[in-house]
Amino acid sequence: MAPNTRSRGRFAPSPTGDLHLGNLRTALVAWAHARREGGSFIVRMEDLDRVTSSEQHEQRQLADLAAIGIDWDGEVVRQSDRFDLHRDAIATLRRQGRLYECFCTRREIREAAQAPHGPGEGVYPGTCRHGPTHPERPRALRWRVPPGIVTFDDAVMGPQREDVAAEAGELVLRRSDGAWAYQLAVVVDDAAMGI
Repeated sequence: MAPNTRSRGRFAPSPTGDLHLGNLRTALVAWAHARREGGSFIVRMEDLDRVTSSEQHEQRQLADLAAIGIDWDGEVVRQSDRFDLHRDAIATLRRQGRLYECFCTRREIREAAQAPHGPGEGVYPGTCRHGPTHPERPRALRWRVPPGIVTFDDAVMGPQREDVAAEAGELVLRRSDGAWAYQLAVVVDDAAMGI
């Protein structure tokens, strides 16, 4: 049976250690769904963390997938080989005015969340949204979330309605050390790969 080009699944582990049972379950479900639909299945190593990612971890993970009968189509893809796509996405978002520089440290964000009437744990309070507060510090790039409600139909949960800015805050897309954030890389790579 020829693969259905409209149905494409993927498993995208970080090669920072051994796979655990939850990883293997996720891989098995994604693989079974893609194969049932006659689609292709891709393995993409999300090796953004250059400190803890390693080829040894990757090879053990691939061996574990093969040991339980999971196969994939084509070569294993690595996010570290796709940085040009991530740079292009950042350049596009900059041109569209959807990014801003952020100089806040994790500690400052944590303290803001603990303040009375703070935004809540993990939600960025928007400190740098209207201009830098500490221009001498290294800076991250944050996504400027437009105000409003987002609605969508989830295949499992049904119709959804969320105030994204209130729930998630304005996510970092490039960290202050220059590394791409998962939130950028996974979306860019999934879109480019037709996932």
